[in-house]
Amino acid sequence: MDIKIDKKLESKRLAKPTSKWSIGRELSVKEKLKKGLKNDSKLIDVSPWNLMYAFLLFFLFFGVLISSIAKLQIVQGADMAKRSERNKVRVSKVEAPRGIIFDSDGVKLVENLPSMNLYLSIEPYLDKSGAIDNKLLSESLDTLGGILGDNWKQVSASSDVIYESLLDRVYSIYSSSPYFNKILLAQDLDNDIVIKIKARSNDIPGISIDNGNKRKYLYNEYFTHILGYTGEASETDIEKFESVQSGDIVGKIGVERFYNVEFQGEHGQLAEEIDALGRSVSDEPYLLKEPVAGKNLYLTIKKDVQVKLYDLLAESVKENNAAGGAGVIQDVRSGEILAIVSYPGYDGNLFVGGISQGDYSSLLNNKLNPLLNRALAAQIPPGSTFKTLVAAAGLDAKVIDRSTIYVSRTGYTFSNGAPFQEFRKHSYGPLNVVDALAVSSNIYFCEMIRKWDMNELVPYLEKFGIGKYTGIDIPGEALGRLPSPENKIKLANTTSPWLEPVWYPEGDSCNAVIGQGITLVTPVQMANWMAAIANGGTLYTPHVAKKFVDERGFEYPVEPKVLSETGVSKEALEIVRKGMWETVNGSRGIVGSLSNTGTSVAAKTGTAEFGKVNEKGIYEDTHAWVAGFFPYENPKYSFSIFLEDGGMSSNASSVMRNMLIWMVENGFVD
Repeated sequence: MDIKIDKKLESKRLAKPTSKWSIGRELSVKEKLKKGLKNDSKLIDVSPWNLMYAFLLFFLFFGVLISSIAKLQIVQGADMAKRSERNKVRVSKVEAPRGIIFDSDGVKLVENLPSMNLYLSIEPYLDKSGAIDNKLLSESLDTLGGILGDNWKQVSASSDVIYESLLDRVYSIYSSSPYFNKILLAQDLDNDIVIKIKARSNDIPGISIDNGNKRKYLYNEYFTHILGYTGEASETDIEKFESVQSGDIVGKIGVERFYNVEFQGEHGQLAEEIDALGRSVSDEPYLLKEPVAGKNLYLTIKKDVQVKLYDLLAESVKENNAAGGAGVIQDVRSGEILAIVSYPGYDGNLFVGGISQGDYSSLLNNKLNPLLNRALAAQIPPGSTFKTLVAAAGLDAKVIDRSTIYVSRTGYTFSNGAPFQEFRKHSYGPLNVVDALAVSSNIYFCEMIRKWDMNELVPYLEKFGIGKYTGIDIPGEALGRLPSPENKIKLANTTSPWLEPVWYPEGDSCNAVIGQGITLVTPVQMANWMAAIANGGTLYTPHVAKKFVDERGFEYPVEPKVLSETGVSKEALEIVRKGMWETVNGSRGIVGSLSNTGTSVAAKTGTAEFGKVNEKGIYEDTHAWVAGFFPYENPKYSFSIFLEDGGMSSNASSVMRNMLIWMVENGFVD
């Protein structure tokens, strides 16, 4: 049979080959045809019927494909759609372990313990339009509420929201954040409750119990005002922290709050197939993303120093029938806090997982107000400790110098005849500024300000941080109040209408320079200005964080930060330091109790009067203060001790004396 080759077709085929193999094959056949040769077995025989068979075979396969697709889409489509609706993939978070907290020597203060938490997925309760099936949800939550008891209420308390019912809680959370995976219903469930829930799981669609962790604070009230506690994220928390989602655990107060981002880490992701009831049908969930643990924090605090100071304050508060107390010990060279105590404290573990209403009411109704962090937020007149700042300002402004003499006497009056006197009507005779600090003369500093101007003193007080935040890395700090004419008038016109909206140049100014009147400070502010006097005029930002360490062991130190420079001359500060040394060690000093402690101390006391005046003209109530620094020759630490309604300043000095002796004996002071 002759085979004719269409040369045009052949050229097209050669021009656009489909593969190297096909090119080689076509060229080989073409050569054989041109030469009229035969294959080894037979001649090449290409029949038109062969092309027809190939065409028919193609249409046969195409028809089978169309038929299969039609069967899937039309015949089995409804069934497949139902199966698709019944089985979905749920992506949930894998909680990242929260960073641990240690003291400066590596003593663990906080740890994470295993916890079983209950969650509810809302998907099984949504109809085709996306609305909640109220009846089904109510029935499920009624069943669940009977098992949980008050456990869900504790979670509500930790999120700063009080809900009337479990149903109210679910609706409120879902309406505020409808694009979540699961709602946290209860934390830290015991085994009995978990068993009961699992036994009724068929009656409660969408529930799941996950293994999480909870915080445990190892030293209870000693550290709660520093560490704070954790709880479920509220709407405010979600707005504040970009990475926080509904159901996350966040810090509520303390360093847990301040450094929440560092502690939180990064959550992982887990994928699992679920049925229409929200139950997992996966043999093994698939980990999409590994969680990254939060960073561990090492504090500047030394655990033993913190515990000792707390115990000494507790004893003094009880002995002197005080309303509470606070104490701060700070490194004058960096702002690092060695100890910061507020007494009484409370057990932060009560708040983990949500505090009961009974426990919360007990804390609120405690007359000693344990929830108040007195070290940061007690705004109290500083009494005579304030004279250290006034002396520094007067010396720097050259209103007085080292040899300026004023006479302390009885019968001292203002120009209008109003009396002004020393504490308990003492009389000290002629005094220079060092003597005035040593005996704590009111009249000396009143004479100084009468010859000056309060408006010129105020900027100096501001430079020492009066009326300003120190910026300490514990939330909840109070401002205190600057004793300025402007502030008195503002108070008189707003919150304190009993005040006259007038600043009296003699009466108000003399009250201000002795730490009375409208002057208010906090214990941490006082320790900070004492540090500035000790170190030559630098205010550091107090801080309790020393360094962070991640899960790979990399360290991230917290560097000292200068808050401001006072600008006061070295000579002026040296004279003030000398006066504070004389207060403790001089023949006329009134704080001799601090002179034999094993280290050289410079200090100033304050007895801040408040309340009613008795028949003898003496205030019935006083706050007790002592503040200063040590060692005198090479200052390392500043301190402030405060006893609220704690009587005479000697009571506060007694606390610091015992603390210094203990620190020397235990190697905390060189």
